[in-house]
Amino acid sequence: MVERARPRHNTGYLLLVICFLLVVTISLGSLLVRQSKASIITLMQTRMLDIANTAAAMIDGDVLAHISPEDQGTDGYETIMKTLTYFQDNIDLKYIYHIRDMGDGTFSFGLDPTVDDPGEFGSPIVYTDALYKASKGTAAADEVPYHDAWGSFYSAYSPVLDSQGKVAGIIAVDFSAEWYNQQLATLTRTTIIVALLSLLVGGGIAFTIITRSEKKIGSIQGQLNEMAATLMHEIGNDSAAAEVNQNRLENNHSIDTLEKQIHSMQSELRTQLAHVHGQAHTDEMTGVKSKQAYLEMENKLDEELKKGELSGFAVVVCDVNGLKKINDTQGHKAGDEYIRRACTMICDVFCHSPVYRVGGDEFVAILKDRDYVNRNILIHELHQLSAAHIASNDAIVSGGLAEYDPRRDHSVRDVFERADAKMYKEKTLLKSLGAVIRDDESNRSDQDDNDNPAINIRRHILIADDIEATREMLGDLLSDDYDIFYAADGVEALNMLREHKDETALVLLDLSMPNMTGREVLREMQVSEELMSIPVIVLTADQDAELDSLKIGALDFISKPYPNIDIVKARIAKCIELSETRDLIRHTERDKLTGLYHFDFFLRYVERLDQQYKGTAFDAFVCNVNQFHALNEQYGSQFGDLVLHSIGIEIKKLARKTGGIGCRQRGDTFLLYCPHRDDYEQLIEKFTSGLYFEKDAVGKVTMRFGVFPNAAQEPEVEQRFVCAGIAADNAANDPKTICGYYP
Repeated sequence: MVERARPRHNTGYLLLVICFLLVVTISLGSLLVRQSKASIITLMQTRMLDIANTAAAMIDGDVLAHISPEDQGTDGYETIMKTLTYFQDNIDLKYIYHIRDMGDGTFSFGLDPTVDDPGEFGSPIVYTDALYKASKGTAAADEVPYHDAWGSFYSAYSPVLDSQGKVAGIIAVDFSAEWYNQQLATLTRTTIIVALLSLLVGGGIAFTIITRSEKKIGSIQGQLNEMAATLMHEIGNDSAAAEVNQNRLENNHSIDTLEKQIHSMQSELRTQLAHVHGQAHTDEMTGVKSKQAYLEMENKLDEELKKGELSGFAVVVCDVNGLKKINDTQGHKAGDEYIRRACTMICDVFCHSPVYRVGGDEFVAILKDRDYVNRNILIHELHQLSAAHIASNDAIVSGGLAEYDPRRDHSVRDVFERADAKMYKEKTLLKSLGAVIRDDESNRSDQDDNDNPAINIRRHILIADDIEATREMLGDLLSDDYDIFYAADGVEALNMLREHKDETALVLLDLSMPNMTGREVLREMQVSEELMSIPVIVLTADQDAELDSLKIGALDFISKPYPNIDIVKARIAKCIELSETRDLIRHTERDKLTGLYHFDFFLRYVERLDQQYKGTAFDAFVCNVNQFHALNEQYGSQFGDLVLHSIGIEIKKLARKTGGIGCRQRGDTFLLYCPHRDDYEQLIEKFTSGLYFEKDAVGKVTMRFGVFPNAAQEPEVEQRFVCAGIAADNAANDPKTICGYYP
């Protein structure tokens, strides 16, 4: 009876394999036929368009536009017919002919070189969408065949343009649909034959494999029975072991029997693994969950965070105080009891949350739901209990709580570390109340306080791109490291920048946007004092735009499609670092009110200019406000700051115009060092006319100017401007003199 069972099982599996092969073969054959059909049409359309375009390019549109049967025998008529006849006779196609656009949505035959049964000049042509496209100047080919008196065809149409660029006529090329159907039928027959051969070969291989695998199954089954009998005996299930031995005697080499034996072993193994798993995930001393259970829960929560399935939760890190002293003075048995009391205390406080023992005297609780809502109350309750136990010598537990913050936490470990740091602060607090802690704990707490930054700064980035999918994709990739703003066009980008100018660390700017392009946004930013310091990285698919973008103010350039995201992040981080370093240097080098160099930095740059441009004559220029202190007292310090700020702006313009550098030396003294000039009177007139003051103060602010020409004759740099200042003072005494010169 056993021998009869084996062929039945093998035959069933063989039929399943053959059915599977049949389904796969039919599916692949159908797919191949569909793809081949599409390929044949594409190749045919491409060939027809190539022929039509080539023929159209060889025909004079000015002649074709006015051709008629009466022109037969003329050079133009014969040249066109000769060209069409050449293609008709030498290219593998059905027909080639000229079509006229009648202007009312209909078309008619023009010149037709066909010898037998040509299209009559002026007779109507079957309308197709491709023909209409060609009449509008775009070559096109039919997607489906059409039917007329000559048969069924696929056609391609190419416009012939006259010297004015207008469509003078259309050249049509026909391929027979019958040829296409023959090709498809041949392909289908070939596919069927190959499929049948594959099915026969596959079935034969399957039969051979199944037959030969029977012996291997018998060998595996014997080894499995032996292993199962040993396992059942080891776990004390002798009846199951006897059943396994009975199966060995029957020697039924069927897959079904093997499957039953495997299922039986799996069931027993699950029972044993559940017991082992329970032991591994439960702390033997305290009965709470073990460190292994915590690590698995941490991995699970990390996966939920990545999927966005987890939001509000908190981690509490607890450490038992005074355990070492109890172990040293009362023994480890008392220490173990102390740990159990501390664990009970933690579980009672966080009674709705899982508690894990992750070390000898360290516990972790993960708070969700009710305990998460009451987290601050519960952590305070733990502190109050520990503080009360100091006097009674009961269990004292230091606890630190940290909440998950999506802006800075990327994993549960990040939350754990912040909770751990707070736990050590709590330990220090309990120590100050009289609790006993390990000698090294206070040192570690102090060290953690020094190592951990007080503020975790997340920078903001503005992504300006008119394609929403691009914005969202790039924002998602960067959101782990930055807070993201979005803008869909240039106008919105500028509005966002003005609203968040103090928060925005960088702009990722697409050049091609509606309403206002990226280039226009860049230019607007460069003339805005409040926006010009914000770094910009240009995003564009136009590789030629890189130099232009850098010239108008971009700090970097990232081409589309984007490179590896790590490269993008690195370039963003580097640009932000360079910008912040530049701003730091600017604030160190420059006067806050005017934006000009401080005097010390100014002197260094003067020395650098002398070294770099040896042999070039430079002038030292000084500008002072007359009676500035009196103006300050009369109009107030706010007005005085406005005066100085306005002068600073004009000094900057003067420095750019003259190719020099400027600074604010002290309260009301401004310096300029520039290549030698002879037109300071004209420059000063423009300078003073550009100053902006309140209307009631116009005319009340006066200045004095002094120049030390060819100042390098004085080797001491600072003394050069002293000389220019003397010239300015001398000029102040002469109302007819705008600018004084030294000596």
